[in-house]
Amino acid sequence: MGDDIGHECGFAMVRLLKPPQYYLDKYGTHFFGLNRMYMLMEKQRHRGQDGAGVASVTLDVPPGSQYIHCEKSIASDSIKDLFGRVQLKAAEKAGKAPKIEGKNGVSIADPNWVREHVPFCGEAYLGHVRYGTDSENSIDKCHPVTRESNWLTRNLVLAANFNITNNEDLFASLVQLGQHPRQLSDTVMLLEKVGHFVDKENNDLFVKYSASGHDPQTSFSLIAENMNVARILRRAAADWDGGYAIAGLLGHGDAFVLRDPSGIRPAFFFADEELIAVASEAPLIQSVFGVKEETVHPIPPGQALVIRRSGAWTLERILEPLPFKQCSFERIYFSRGNDARIYREREHMGRLLLRPLIKVLDELGVTLQETVLSFIPNTSELAFNGLAKEAQAYLDGERDKLFKELSVSGAGAASEEQMKKFDQIMSAKVRVEKVIHKDAKVRTFIQEASSREHLTLHAYDVHYGTIRRGLDSVVAFDDSIVRGNTLRNAILRTVDRLGPTNIIVISSCPQIRYPDVYGIDMAKLGDLAAFKAAITLLQERGKEGIIREVYTACRTQLSKPITSRSFVNHVKRIYDMFTPEEISAKIVEQITPNDCKAEVGILFNTVDALHKAMPEYAGDWYFTGEYPTPGGTKVCCRAFVLWYEGSSARCYGVSSAASTVMTSVLVIGHGGAEHALAWKLSQSHDVGCVYVAPGNGGVAHAAHHHGQNFAATGDDAEGYSGHSHAAPLVPVDVPLTPPHFKEVKDFCKERHIALAVVGQETLLREGLADELRGAGVPTFGPSRAAAEIESSQQFSKSFLERCGVPMAAAPPQESTAAEPEVSVLAFSDGTRFMLLPAAVQDQKRANDDERGPVTEGMGAFAPSSAVDKDVLQRIQAEIVQPIFDRLQKEERPFVGCLHVELVITADGAKLIALRSCMGDPVAQAALPLLDANLFEVLANCAGGRLREDAALAVRPNLSVVAVVMASAGYPNTPAGSYRRNAITGLERALCVPGAHVFHTGTTVEETTVDSSNSGRRRSMSLQRGLSTSLTPGGYVPMLAHRVSTSGGRVLTVAAVARSLHEARERAYVGVRAINFEDAWYRHDIAALASTYPAGMLGRTGSGDSMEKVPVSPTSTMAGPETCEFTYRAAGVDSAACDAALKSFEPLLRKTWAGDEDTSTPVGVRGKTCQIGATADGWTLVSGANALGTKLKIACTVGDFSTLGIDVVALCVNDIAARGAKPLFFHEHFSIEKLDAHQAIQLVTSVSDGCLEAGCKFLEAGMAELPGVFAGTGFDFVGFGVGIAEKGSLLPRMEDMAEGDFVIGLPASGLHSNGYSLVRAVIRAAGLQYSQAAPFDPTRSLGEALLPATRIYVKSVLALARAGLIKGAAQVAQGGLEHCLDSTLPRHLQAQLRADTWELPAELRWLAAVGKVPLAEISSTFNCGLGMVFVVGADKKDEAMKLLGELHEEPAIVGKLQTCPPSRGSAKVVVDGAQAAWLMLPELGVSLPFPQVLSSLQDPSTVSRRRVLVVAGDEDITPIPALLRVTQLPASAGFVVGVAAVRPDVKAMEIAKSARLKAITLGDGALASTDFFCEGLDEAPAEAGAGGEDGAGATSFSGDFCTALEKAMADLQAEMVVLLDDVDPSNLTRPFLQRHMGKVLIAHASLLPAFAQRSPIPAALKAGVCITGCTISFAVPQGSGGSFFGPQVLQEHVRIATADTATSLRRRLVEQCLAPVLPRAVQLVASGSVALRQDEEGFGLGRSASFTEAASEGLLHTNQGDAAMKTQNTGR
Repeated sequence: MGDDIGHECGFAMVRLLKPPQYYLDKYGTHFFGLNRMYMLMEKQRHRGQDGAGVASVTLDVPPGSQYIHCEKSIASDSIKDLFGRVQLKAAEKAGKAPKIEGKNGVSIADPNWVREHVPFCGEAYLGHVRYGTDSENSIDKCHPVTRESNWLTRNLVLAANFNITNNEDLFASLVQLGQHPRQLSDTVMLLEKVGHFVDKENNDLFVKYSASGHDPQTSFSLIAENMNVARILRRAAADWDGGYAIAGLLGHGDAFVLRDPSGIRPAFFFADEELIAVASEAPLIQSVFGVKEETVHPIPPGQALVIRRSGAWTLERILEPLPFKQCSFERIYFSRGNDARIYREREHMGRLLLRPLIKVLDELGVTLQETVLSFIPNTSELAFNGLAKEAQAYLDGERDKLFKELSVSGAGAASEEQMKKFDQIMSAKVRVEKVIHKDAKVRTFIQEASSREHLTLHAYDVHYGTIRRGLDSVVAFDDSIVRGNTLRNAILRTVDRLGPTNIIVISSCPQIRYPDVYGIDMAKLGDLAAFKAAITLLQERGKEGIIREVYTACRTQLSKPITSRSFVNHVKRIYDMFTPEEISAKIVEQITPNDCKAEVGILFNTVDALHKAMPEYAGDWYFTGEYPTPGGTKVCCRAFVLWYEGSSARCYGVSSAASTVMTSVLVIGHGGAEHALAWKLSQSHDVGCVYVAPGNGGVAHAAHHHGQNFAATGDDAEGYSGHSHAAPLVPVDVPLTPPHFKEVKDFCKERHIALAVVGQETLLREGLADELRGAGVPTFGPSRAAAEIESSQQFSKSFLERCGVPMAAAPPQESTAAEPEVSVLAFSDGTRFMLLPAAVQDQKRANDDERGPVTEGMGAFAPSSAVDKDVLQRIQAEIVQPIFDRLQKEERPFVGCLHVELVITADGAKLIALRSCMGDPVAQAALPLLDANLFEVLANCAGGRLREDAALAVRPNLSVVAVVMASAGYPNTPAGSYRRNAITGLERALCVPGAHVFHTGTTVEETTVDSSNSGRRRSMSLQRGLSTSLTPGGYVPMLAHRVSTSGGRVLTVAAVARSLHEARERAYVGVRAINFEDAWYRHDIAALASTYPAGMLGRTGSGDSMEKVPVSPTSTMAGPETCEFTYRAAGVDSAACDAALKSFEPLLRKTWAGDEDTSTPVGVRGKTCQIGATADGWTLVSGANALGTKLKIACTVGDFSTLGIDVVALCVNDIAARGAKPLFFHEHFSIEKLDAHQAIQLVTSVSDGCLEAGCKFLEAGMAELPGVFAGTGFDFVGFGVGIAEKGSLLPRMEDMAEGDFVIGLPASGLHSNGYSLVRAVIRAAGLQYSQAAPFDPTRSLGEALLPATRIYVKSVLALARAGLIKGAAQVAQGGLEHCLDSTLPRHLQAQLRADTWELPAELRWLAAVGKVPLAEISSTFNCGLGMVFVVGADKKDEAMKLLGELHEEPAIVGKLQTCPPSRGSAKVVVDGAQAAWLMLPELGVSLPFPQVLSSLQDPSTVSRRRVLVVAGDEDITPIPALLRVTQLPASAGFVVGVAAVRPDVKAMEIAKSARLKAITLGDGALASTDFFCEGLDEAPAEAGAGGEDGAGATSFSGDFCTALEKAMADLQAEMVVLLDDVDPSNLTRPFLQRHMGKVLIAHASLLPAFAQRSPIPAALKAGVCITGCTISFAVPQGSGGSFFGPQVLQEHVRIATADTATSLRRRLVEQCLAPVLPRAVQLVASGSVALRQDEEGFGLGRSASFTEAASEGLLHTNQGDAAMKTQNTGR
């Protein structure tokens, strides 16, 4: 943060506007501009003595001529040296100038030649003087700095007086832009930031002009004329935090000076027709150019003076100005006093100090006459003069006062005392002496700390004879007291030699309590005298706890990004207990030398006096701690942290930034645990860089993208926020070669590794930790001897026997809810240890429900409810402590993390195994919970520094769920046998709030894309940097980085949230966002432990049914699963929507003013905005909503008469629920092509809705958007605004209590939510909206689903006005389960009774027919309630009565209760739903019609066609998709068995796992590949197949058909489906004639193309771009005909250039056969499509409803139901 340049430096700019001849004629010199720059810099000598620099730009020079000149100096007199060299060079060159005739015939040098060829004779000048802050002084630290280019308009020269507080953030932003900054300094940051956007402006304009037909030379000329400097600065400075006045020159002649938005740093300008001048102080310009004070103007804060190359200038607003905080200390200390206003201000400050001084003298019993006034040279002189003048005025006033007294009483009547006083007054005078003078030119304010004390001893001396020894007191006036060192070491001792009775030091500014961070070198808090005094006072009074609390608060705050703008200056607490006088007294005590004989006192000015003297300079942060920018406050906190931790680093500057950068850590390993360790370490502010050897694809990906962007939402309590400090993760390719690991040790030495963390057990076993420790590298990781607890089974067994710890009898076969497996982590320094107080529960089986082989871990979650505090204490005492004791006893001290695997039994915890390092995925679940500086923890362990009372903490009230994604075949597939597949969606996963992605088995590849569009891919060496070079042809290769799988466990998605259920939801949202081919993961991680908000609805067992969807073709082949319709399967991912809303929250909140509704989250419907200026002002409440897929049903039915009421209701019900009256409403609908009748229906219904809601309908918006919507689709959106008195807003959460009642109002139907799920079930059931509704035969299905949403405004407002309700909520988005999420306080939930109201018939039908879980019903639909209220017990009856009077039918549906811990964050709990809502008719359910009863009967009793599937030997098959769909009760056909000629094919395995008949045709005798189209087989089709039995047909065909008919008879199959890997030519003519219209063939091509046996290789060989699949009827072959009959359905898939036969088949099955085959079976089995034969041949017969079914998407498979598709995670 910040470098050592620019700490109260000075700069100047001169821009000449006239031609050179003008200045030569008027001023007689070619060097007018250079001379004026010299004068401007010389007059700023007080601002810079350590270095100087000057640059110039010459306009319009020909190519080949130098047009930018820059010179710098760090000589002892840098300004003199600089301009001496510059003028020497210029004069030497000017002597070669050609002569022309000047005025009066005198020969002179050609001024135009001089301008073009002589250095520093151009039009634009920029100069800078540097005031150094430490002993390091070099040319590269001097300004101006340059960024050079061969393109004129890309050259940039900068000089500034500045300091940037968020330098690390700017560094990160440059890395994200693709740059590789050479230094971590704010000079480089700003130069590259501005330079980047200069380049962007050039690129944008070049594209614009070249696209208009201009050649390159003309384009660049146009760029020079039209470059928008203000736009460049707005883009570059958008994220700067600090104080700055930055000046810049561009190579083509544009220039600028930008001032920070708080006005912290000064900048003044003057402009006339000759020139424009800018400088740090106004008097410089006045003096150098001889202009009047009123012609010099300050550059306003946040604005830039922009000077065009033409000379025209403007003031441009770049940044929004902040409160004006001009730096008062700079005004006091640095600015030249010859400015009239500065002179008056400083004098005024001195005058204000006389009265406090008189008070001090009176307390000492000293008169003014006995006091010598003096000052400490040099800047305090003006304020001292003010003090002296005020003292004289005081004496004059005393004389006048005495004269008046004597004139009243008469001189003769005066008393002796009065006459004595008269004599004293008359003889009194202000005694002013120059007691102190500066004897050496030594700057004590800014100097290297180590030499300051010695230098200050000789910095000052006294004038002897100015004080009467033993009689006089001395007042020493100074401008400030910063550290007190000069007073203690020089001034007090020196003055004391004169023998004064008292030394009173006066400071014209208040106590300096806080560091400056904007450019003045007061960066070390511990150096400040006031701070040291306050700390001492706290310690003396026993308040050290405050110091620790401030440290903790400051430490915590450092992790916040500056963009959060929510910083608190916790350092203020250090001073809160004390008065300024107490601190001054302690300062006196601390700075008074032991040998000082005089009494010492200190008098500080007050902050109020400061502002009175300088009302325009409100920047007082050094005195008050009120920093004008968030970065200032943050750096102040950093200063305190550095002081507390004993660091000598400055809180900003190169030294502090570099000290951070130099703290490097090396993590050794390549797994997910190492990635998690590196990630957690990178968050430590002690760490500047984390090297990972060798790392993995995640580390390499983070290196290219500067770390993971962990979804910053600003809610740090939930773990969502990113870290403003995140050290880069750098993968390094260091050889890990045992036994000596020389390369690793050399690397640690070269990179100054502060800590090495060995995270891989094999390396520990080989002694890497021992080798590193032996080389002096602090190492976290056990020795080879200690690691034997894992590496040697024999040793481990005997060791544990010696420990005597309770052991598990045998490794558990599976983890169960009764006996869960958990892991406990213990961090040890070899002597002491501390446990992570949250146990992690492992799930190691490969498959759901704890089935399959045991793995290293498929998921984990923390904290485990199986291990509470008491259990953990017992584990520590009975297991962990004995292990560490035994390790020490056997001289195997364990330095590292001991991973203890346990099983929790009824008899207590039993040890399963020990690991010598953190395991995967336990580390990924544990580390996000850790609330500690991991670097500090591990470094203390490595250094043996754990305290006795050391303890780890976890972040309270949070949970983590970690889900492992693996490659298919894990763990059985051997390493090295996995295919490498590209991974996509990583960035999407990281957008999920609280989500982290840790890689295990991944690599990163570079893909080079050249101009010919061909890609060249190569594996990336993790250590190699990326570079691009310009080829001879001018082409710059573009490098893209692709993350790929490397097999086994690929990555882990870990999510943090406030409850385990929420963490699980988020983890799976992240998992679903990531795609790679052959992905596999468990769907039930944390399901048994997750507390569902609707747990009473039967969410038990393996968890939420929505995670039942397989994620890869391989996993799909493993067998079908029970098909339940869910909202997510229908296309709506509620968890992803919730996660997105959470991530939007900070983006919304940062736009809110001080009157925002902070009581509710952003996701709450009905947001408020206060419009009144008083506390009881009015509040606006808004609501916006869109009508969802209910529109699709309306379009199909053609009825739009209720949709307008729907969209009004969605908005106004939310507004009313906040206690507001709807005022007005707007709607907007967008459509492909306007249908006037439809539009009238919509607007009429909106009008009706507004009338019912009592609000004005102000605007009906409409837009035609051709090409946006398909067919008749459209979008319909509403927006409403209401108003409420502030005190009437709902909900009143603070009034809610346990026992309050919940009252519900009935809904009119489904209202407007859940229609995607409704449509999915109806499609699967094969129903049409025109037919009678199964649950209400009196209406069509479409009519039954389209009732308008009820508008509850009148009822809600009536209750609210009567004061009868505490809260209200519309039951809409999120269903009944989530309707009260934002209405109830955190500690309460609503317990509803399902038997108190009726579940609507349509939902009962939906649940029964679609097998929709009740948990899904409650989280998706309103369940029959449209509005719910929270009512106090004392108001219940009155509320029910009022609702009755309003003709409502209210029901008391439940009560509020305290949230039990076991139910997590659930806000609605419905008891008895399973019994009350889903009882079968025979159990007594009373529904209105017999037809409804029959529709709810067991679906298996409904007649459905039985289907037999004939399969070949392909592993990639659509059978699982067919089984899932035909298992639906609504399906017209269902699979009864699978037949094949071999028993060992994949299809038979799937049938067996689905408990279906698996029939081997011919009992294995037909097992010949001649019968099969294997898809990849190149053999030609056999001739004559499909002919008559015994006449041209092989005996195999006859045998095959005989066996097939037997199977059909055994299973009573009515239909046969031949998959594409079966040769249909084996079906004989008699067979097909007997089963006409009952046999479907699936073929892997778009018939009639590639009708042969092997269509996939044929399509690839032909080079076509598209292929697909065809489902057709099988028909007997005619003469020369085909067995492919009329086509039922087709679907296409594109062929990729890289496709092989295998990859194309996989995509063809996933994208074509899997969705199309079930639909074709449904069409044929239902009779919607049939085979027709007439004299013309075969054709299709279709039912009348077929077109309607198609219009709903039945045949449009590319838009089909997600539940009928095989999910492809590789797409």
